[in-house]
Amino acid sequence: MAVPEILQNFDLEDWKAYIGPAAGVLAGLAALLVGLYLSARRQRGQSSGGAKVEKHADNDAKDPFTQGAKRERRSALRRGGNAVPILISDAAVRSAPSHGWVIDRSTGGLKLAVNDSMAPGTILSVRTSNAPQAIPWVQLEVKSCRQLGKEYELGCQFVRTPPWSVLLLFG
Repeated sequence: MAVPEILQNFDLEDWKAYIGPAAGVLAGLAALLVGLYLSARRQRGQSSGGAKVEKHADNDAKDPFTQGAKRERRSALRRGGNAVPILISDAAVRSAPSHGWVIDRSTGGLKLAVNDSMAPGTILSVRTSNAPQAIPWVQLEVKSCRQLGKEYELGCQFVRTPPWSVLLLFG
């Protein structure tokens, strides 16, 4: 069998310097092609396992965590956290304060756990139990009241949004 002329003059020593970079370029091209292939599969609605991803009837499918649920009416995101003890009084802070807890908060209002039922529309004044005397009372309007066991859960909205420094005291 005759060896082609180009291979007769082939000297591996001359090409050793090019083998490493050539292998790197080939590996990079292979990775790019695999990435493009997987990306195209995802855009067609298939996962890498070959199972079809369920498409929603409305193409406006939103993530309720980042964009809010469709039935969500709040304009401010709320968050839980540790329950914070509070004092609750009437709108003018004339009655003796009762005790309660902040169980949920947002920049728009507070959810309170209290011992007594209160009618929606009632204006309350609240402050944290450990607040210094210089911290003002914050007014809330009761928007909802529901009984949970022996306690009541009040959904309240700030009459005027308090300064950030006061808001932080509620957790």
